[in-house]
Amino acid sequence: MPSSLLSALPAACWSLRLSARRTPGWLAGYGLLTLVQALLPALQVIMVQALITRLDGGTPGDLAGPLLGVTAVVGLSYPLSQVAMTLAQRMWLRLRFRLQADLLTAVSRLPPGALSDASVGTEIEASRAACEEIDKLSSKVIEVVSMLISALALCGSLFLINPVTAILVGAALLPTVFGHTVIARAETRGWPILARHQHRAGYATEQVIRERTGTELATLGTAGRVAELAAGERRAALRVLDSMIAVGQRMDLLSGLATALLLAGALAALVVGGANTAGAAAAVLGTVAGLAGIRYAGFAIGIIVSAAPKAITYRRLVESVPLVPIQSIDRSAETLSCEAITVGYGDGPAVLHDVSLTARRGEMIALVGINGAGKTTCVNALLGTVGLRSGRVAIDGVDLAGLSITERLGRFGLLTQEFGRYEFTVRDVVGLGRPRPADDHELRAALTDAHADTLVDRLPDGLDTQLGQQWSGPGLSGGQWQRLALARIHLRAAGIWILDEPTSAVDAEAERMIFDELRRTKQERITIVVSHRATTLRGMDRIYVFDDGRIVESGTYPDLITGTGPFSRLFKG
Repeated sequence: MPSSLLSALPAACWSLRLSARRTPGWLAGYGLLTLVQALLPALQVIMVQALITRLDGGTPGDLAGPLLGVTAVVGLSYPLSQVAMTLAQRMWLRLRFRLQADLLTAVSRLPPGALSDASVGTEIEASRAACEEIDKLSSKVIEVVSMLISALALCGSLFLINPVTAILVGAALLPTVFGHTVIARAETRGWPILARHQHRAGYATEQVIRERTGTELATLGTAGRVAELAAGERRAALRVLDSMIAVGQRMDLLSGLATALLLAGALAALVVGGANTAGAAAAVLGTVAGLAGIRYAGFAIGIIVSAAPKAITYRRLVESVPLVPIQSIDRSAETLSCEAITVGYGDGPAVLHDVSLTARRGEMIALVGINGAGKTTCVNALLGTVGLRSGRVAIDGVDLAGLSITERLGRFGLLTQEFGRYEFTVRDVVGLGRPRPADDHELRAALTDAHADTLVDRLPDGLDTQLGQQWSGPGLSGGQWQRLALARIHLRAAGIWILDEPTSAVDAEAERMIFDELRRTKQERITIVVSHRATTLRGMDRIYVFDDGRIVESGTYPDLITGTGPFSRLFKG
């Protein structure tokens, strides 16, 4: 057995276990019908030989049994194949649904930041594409097993007529198996490259068709350039795919010729061996009937071998993501402290150096600095989405390094500058602030606190309004989307809030109202604000100024603005 087929066995066994668990009835029905089909060529040899033998001198009564047998064998072949194919298709649909659902569940459990890893993104894209192939693996395994049974039964029936013919008919399977093994190896090499080009093409396409990025590109007149980037990746993918098809074309031709030569030898052996008329006719008909099954089985083997690495990629992704409990929101936080933390990415130099800061319940502190000064890295260190080279982050004196990422994130409410504009219903958009569902009273309270209640009341269906013009829903301004994002944080009501430019998209009056509400309720939490707006910073209890990955000064707005440090230079302009 070729090594590539042996290496595909674990994936084949996994697919059978998956089908037995997810679609047991469909798998059993398809397996039974396929097994019956597998026995038909051998039965045809037996029935035809009996019929022709009795034609020579037999009575009409003697012909009834063999005639009915031949009729049944020939007549059942087509309807059985159609019913089996229908069962397989219905099984594939159910398996594909489960594979896609399991993949999305696994991706949803990935830790924050994982999706920014290019290798993870490529593996996800490859796994998505694989769902449309590995859903068929179990049925192909059944077909190959049935083919082996069919070949053994057919060769057994032919052996009684002519042993050489039986051996050559069995050997006719080998060129097809070998050819599809070569094809599978070519696909194994080309598939990861193809997935990478498809991933990049898909990303570029999304930028053109998404509302925000598509509008910006259309305004700049550069949507065509991005479309050309997508087309370039698709051309590269086409070249990879075309090379794989060319290998398949050559191997199909060569294996077909080899199979034809072996079958010609099998038929010649009948003539040379002096088989009687009944035996020769039965052998020819059985061989022709079995040939289609042998060819199709070779195709099934090729699918198994080529789909195996895709199944491995899918399994590696889905099974490597651990099960995580539903996130529980923790509202108890009296103090948050960074104690001399240093952060670096990979083997590169540190980007955050010996940073220490403290915040207490009821305080609103701000992180300030030019772009690249280290504010975002500090926020990520607080959340635990980047590792520390030294120092620690603690809540109420407890080192957060001892918590799981799920437990740690449950202590924070985060509103990033690039907040999500989820085009669902208002109820769902706001409800995404926490893992467990919220009732209408909680949703409306969160909307009121974020000064988004008037906006929702004006929408046609209130909380049940579908947002997003692509769904024929109302289009919202950037400020309106930001208020809904802020409502998510109010609904979450975690013990520590981190707000990155939380009013960047709203007007001055709306900003004043939002921060008045934050100050009114600040005793309920620790609030950390990342902002470049002087109006926002005036109301902070303490400001930490970042420069080149370090905190270079701290204090209140009046203290810092009257000084001569970086803050004064930044805001006095």
